[in-house]
Amino acid sequence: MFRWGVLGTGRIAHKFIGAVQGGATEIVAIASRDRARAAELAQAAGVPRAYGSYEELLADPEVQGVYVALPNHLHAPWSIAAARAGKHVLCEKPLSLTRAEAEEMFGAARENGVWLMEAFMHRFHPQTLRVQQLLAEGAIGRPRQVQISFGFTLDRPGDTRWHPEMGGGALLDVGCYCVNFARMVAGEAPARVTATAQWSASGIDLLLAATLEYPSGMVAQIACDYITSFHQTALVAGDDGVLALERAFTMPPDRPSRIQLWRGVHFAPLEVIEIPPANHFRLEAEGFAALTAAGHAGHGLPEMPLVETLENMATIEALLRSAREGRAVEVGGA
Repeated sequence: MFRWGVLGTGRIAHKFIGAVQGGATEIVAIASRDRARAAELAQAAGVPRAYGSYEELLADPEVQGVYVALPNHLHAPWSIAAARAGKHVLCEKPLSLTRAEAEEMFGAARENGVWLMEAFMHRFHPQTLRVQQLLAEGAIGRPRQVQISFGFTLDRPGDTRWHPEMGGGALLDVGCYCVNFARMVAGEAPARVTATAQWSASGIDLLLAATLEYPSGMVAQIACDYITSFHQTALVAGDDGVLALERAFTMPPDRPSRIQLWRGVHFAPLEVIEIPPANHFRLEAEGFAALTAAGHAGHGLPEMPLVETLENMATIEALLRSAREGRAVEVGGA
């Protein structure tokens, strides 16, 4: 059984630990800079060991893989440290703050013969896998237009996401899901982006909306924010149909999710595809463990591919630049 160590004791760590325990992988250690917090969570979750430093956990010989559930600005240094300690690394999204950081992280993983993957749990959920299947089968023809929005009200004053130096802001937090989904549908990175944003007094993007133009001719419109009621929707319009998701990224584990599908060009009847309940955190943990056992080539398993992570980080950098400078920006360009 694959054995996890968890860096961090925040809300996302709680969700991951609760989902993984009792499944096909196990958590054997939790680390926090506050040993008491690590011990409290470990006791509540039935995890045998708690550490008061991240270094102690990385030195634990029983830990095979590390789940990095730290604030965004700590993803790169601790993922690199985990790789150098010989641990496979599943790092929370966004993998890093820049493409250059992401490349350094993947370089450390390659040098030490371990896996590194960005933790987008929805990519392992059967709803997302069914969407990919429908697109591959041509259920809506060629995708031409994508609309994705993810927003909620961030009303916790002390939250790290208010701080730009810690990788805060709506785009890096939830807009990265929109960028990820659009890239998955397009099968390529955008060539050019145009964004606008509303900024907080601290300097983070409270709201960002953008148009992403792809070499194929597909256009995606995305929006993300911290100032609206909770929502996360996605619509893909093709030249022979449309599909829509009511809950695109954090599907509840205790009830079914739905894909709405209209096949054909003119006034097609609605087809509802019901997806059974599933816990995407558990599927992600078990999927990652399967990937480490299968190796990098020809495994045919669900994953968050390295190339997509790198292209998405370049896209995010271009979006923020466009919003700040008030002009269209070439992805990866000047």
